[in-house]
Amino acid sequence: MDTTIYNCKIIWISFILFLIACPVNGQLRKTRQMTPADYGLWSTLKAESISDYGKWVSYSLSYESGMDTLFVKSTVTSKTFAFAKGNNGKFIGDKWFGCLLAEQNFRLLNLASGKMQDFGKIQEFAVADGGQYIILYCHGDGDKMKLVIRNLNGEIMESTDDVSSFTMSPKCDAVGYCVSNAIGGTVGLISFGKKLVKSIITGSEVNHFQNVVWQTDGRSLAFVSRVITAEAFSGDAVLFYRLQEQKLFQYDTTTALNWPKDMALEACYIGTLGISDDGKRVFFNMRKKTETIEGSNGTGIQIWNAADKDLFSYRDSFGIREDDPRLAAWWPDSDRLLVVGDNLQPSAFLNGDQQFALVYNDNDNKPTWKQAADRDYYLTDLSTGSKSSFLKKQLGTEGYFFFSPGGKYILYFRDRNWWVYSIAAQKHTNITKKSNIAFYNKTIDEPEEPQPYGNSGWYSNDQSFLIYDQFDIWEFSPDGGSAKRLTRGREKQLVYRVEKNSNDFSDGVVAKSKAFEANQSLIVKAKAIDNSWSGYFTINKNEEVRPIIYTGKLVTELHKARKSNAFIFLQEDFNEPPALLLNNNSEAKIIFKSNLQHYQYSWGKSELIEYKDSKGTALKGVLCYPFDYDPKKRYPMVVDIYQRQTAQLHTYTNPSLLNGSAFNATNFTSQSYFVLYPDIAYEIGNPGFSATDCVIAATNTAIKIAPVDKTKIGLIGHSYGGYETDFIITQTNMFAVAVAGAALTDMTSAYLSENVGNKNSNGWRFEYQQFRMNKTLFEDFNGYQKNSPINGVSRITTPLLSYTGSEDTQVNPYQTMEFYHALRRLQKEHIMIVYPKENHVIQGHENQIDLTNKISEWFGYYLKDGEKPKWFAAH
Repeated sequence: MDTTIYNCKIIWISFILFLIACPVNGQLRKTRQMTPADYGLWSTLKAESISDYGKWVSYSLSYESGMDTLFVKSTVTSKTFAFAKGNNGKFIGDKWFGCLLAEQNFRLLNLASGKMQDFGKIQEFAVADGGQYIILYCHGDGDKMKLVIRNLNGEIMESTDDVSSFTMSPKCDAVGYCVSNAIGGTVGLISFGKKLVKSIITGSEVNHFQNVVWQTDGRSLAFVSRVITAEAFSGDAVLFYRLQEQKLFQYDTTTALNWPKDMALEACYIGTLGISDDGKRVFFNMRKKTETIEGSNGTGIQIWNAADKDLFSYRDSFGIREDDPRLAAWWPDSDRLLVVGDNLQPSAFLNGDQQFALVYNDNDNKPTWKQAADRDYYLTDLSTGSKSSFLKKQLGTEGYFFFSPGGKYILYFRDRNWWVYSIAAQKHTNITKKSNIAFYNKTIDEPEEPQPYGNSGWYSNDQSFLIYDQFDIWEFSPDGGSAKRLTRGREKQLVYRVEKNSNDFSDGVVAKSKAFEANQSLIVKAKAIDNSWSGYFTINKNEEVRPIIYTGKLVTELHKARKSNAFIFLQEDFNEPPALLLNNNSEAKIIFKSNLQHYQYSWGKSELIEYKDSKGTALKGVLCYPFDYDPKKRYPMVVDIYQRQTAQLHTYTNPSLLNGSAFNATNFTSQSYFVLYPDIAYEIGNPGFSATDCVIAATNTAIKIAPVDKTKIGLIGHSYGGYETDFIITQTNMFAVAVAGAALTDMTSAYLSENVGNKNSNGWRFEYQQFRMNKTLFEDFNGYQKNSPINGVSRITTPLLSYTGSEDTQVNPYQTMEFYHALRRLQKEHIMIVYPKENHVIQGHENQIDLTNKISEWFGYYLKDGEKPKWFAAH
C-alpha cells in the first residue's frame, strides 16, 4: 500500500475518533460564517446493523472526498473500531464482526478481544451454520475462483478450486456450488453441523453447470447445464436434486420428446429458475429460437405506423421478438412438462403455492395513452393446464396485485376498492365496498385513477391481510366478513404504516417466510400528516400500540436486534445533525452524533407556516431561517418549488458543492437567506395557474411573519419545479430573479413529443399524471396554451437563469433552448447553461460544482447586490 495514502487514512480515522470522543457541549466555539472550504467536513451517517442482543452496533460515515469509514461500537462500553472503506459488514452473534475493506479485502474482528484477522482479496463472503463458519469466495490461480470455508479462529476447514458460483441454503446450513475447469464440471454440496460433510451431486466431462437455486425449506436444489463447447451459457438441461433421497433428476432439452423444438432453455440467471414449495415442480424460462428483428429491418429506412403497438424508437432500441420469455413447469417424478404461457398470453407469474399462474400479454390494449398499458389477465391451473379469464383491462402498473402466501387468494385493487378472489370458490369479493373509509388516495390532485394507500402483507395460513387507509392499518379477512382497525391515527392525524423491513414483497408474492404470524408484534412507522412528528411503534397481539420513539424530529432507518428488543435508529432535525440512537427497553440514548463541527455555527431554525390559496384551500409550507438570525434585520429569500414539501421540515441538509439538480437550503441559509418550501394544491386543467396562486400566497405569508425583504426574493425549481418557475414569472413580477432547471416550457410540443428515456409518447404525463390536464391536447387546446410558459414569455421581466443537460432523456433539452430563443428574441435578461453529456439530473462532479457556484452567484448578484460575475458577460 502507498505509505502516503495509508497515513492519510490513519489521520482521517484519528480525526473521526477524536470527534466521537469529544463532548458536544462547550467543545466548539461558534463562528459567524461558513465557507465552501468547510463543506468537506460534513459526512452522511447511515445506520448499518445491530448485533443479535444489541450489545454492538455498526454505522458508516460517507464523505464527498471518498474517505468513507465503517464503525463498530459497543453499546455498553462505547469501545469503537473503525474500518476505512469498510462495507457489507455483518455481525456474527454478539462476538464477531466481518466486513469488506478496500479492494475487496475481508477482515474478521473478535469483538471481545479486539483481535482482527485479514483474509486477503475476496469477491463475496457469507456466514454459515449460525455463525460457526465463514464462507469466502476468493481468487485462486489466474482468473479462477475458489470457495474457502474457515472457522472463526481462521482455520481453513475446506477449500475447493475452480468454483464458478455458489448459493447458500435458506437456513444457511449448507452450500451448493458449481466447479468448472478444463476437464469438465461438477456440482457439489457442503453440509454444516458438528462436522463438515462434502459430497458431489453430479459431474460431467462434457458439461458445465450453473445457477444453483434452493427450495424454500432447503430440501432440494436445482441447477442448469450446458455443453462445454457452447459459446455462451444458454443452457441445455435442468437438473433437480432431493437431498434426503440423494436422488438426481434431469430434463435434457436436446433429447426430451415433450420439449418444444422451436424453444431454447433460458434459465441461467437469478429469477429464471425456481422450485415449488412442495418440491414437486421446477420452474424455468424458455424462449423462441427466433432472431431479434430490428425495427428498421436493417435498411435504415424508418416506417412509423399510427397503429403500431409501440413507437418505432422503442422497437429500434429493444428489437422485436416473436414472443416474450415463457414460463415452463417440469414435474421431475413424472417428467411432465407444461409451457404455462402461449402465443396469446406469453407472460406469466405464479400464485403463492405455485399451483396457479396469471398469464397475460403486454401488447394487449396497445397502443396505449397511459404510462403502462392495461392488462387482460387469465388464470391457468397448472395441474390441468386449463385457462380461464380472470380480469380485463386491469391497470398495468405495480401495486395492484398481491398473492396470498398459502395460494388460496389473490388480493387486487380496482374501481377504488380492494377485492379478494378465492381460487377455490372462483369468486370475486369487494371487501371494502361497505366501509365508510376510503382506502384510496382521495387527496391526489393528479387526473389518473386514484391509487390505493397500499397494503403490508398477509398473515400465515391466508387467514387475514393488512391494508391502509389515509391514516391507519386495517386487518381484513379474505371473505370481507371481518375488518378491524389496528391503529388510531385518524383521530390524531397520524399516518401509520408497517415498516417494510418486516414484510417485503415487491414482486407481488408474499412468501410463506415473509407472512405475519398470529402472535407476532408488528413494527410500524408513524408520522404526523404535516410531517411535524415522526417515529416508530410496536403493535402486539393484543393490538396495544406502544412507542419505540416518537418525537418532533425526523426519525428513520430503524433496525431491530434479532434476539432482543433492542432497536437502533437515526434522528435528526433541520438544525440538528443525524444521530444514532439505541432503545433497549428503556429511554433512547445517543450512541453516536455526527458532524460535531455543526455546532460551530448558529444554524437557524425551520418552522411550519400556514396559508390559503385563492380558493380557500388550507396549505402549509416550511420556512427556514438564516444563520445568525437577527429579527431587526431584513433578509433576502429563495423560494424552492415542486409540489408538496413539508417533509423538509426536520430534514438536516449537509452543505455541499455537489448538489446536482437539487436545491441545497443550508448553502443559502448559511449565506443569510431565508428559504421557503411551499406546498402547492392543483386544479385539474390549470397546473400553471395553481402553482402561481399557491406560491404567491405562501410567499406573502412568509413576508408577513418574517423580516423578508420583499424586493429581494428569488424563485427556483427543477424539472416540474422548473416548469412552474418559468410559468410563474410570466404571471407576476413578485420575484426579483429566478432559476429553472430542465424545464418544460411548451405543453403543445411536449405533448406531441417522445420521451427518450421510456421510448413512449409524452401525452400520458398530461392526460393522467403530473401536468394534470386530464384531457387530450385536441380536447383542450386553449388550456394547454394558457398553461404553457412560452405563451406568456413576452410578459417576463424577471432575470432568468436556466440550465439543462444536453442528453436529458426525461425533458427534452430543446424545451429549455426554445425558451432561450424566445427570451433572446424579446431581448429579455436571460442566461442558459447546457451541460454536455448530462442527463435530467447533473451527475458529473465538476458540473455539479459549476452549477452550484453559478446559482449562488446568480442569486447573490440580484438579491444581495453582489459583484457581477464574469460569466454574465455577453459575447
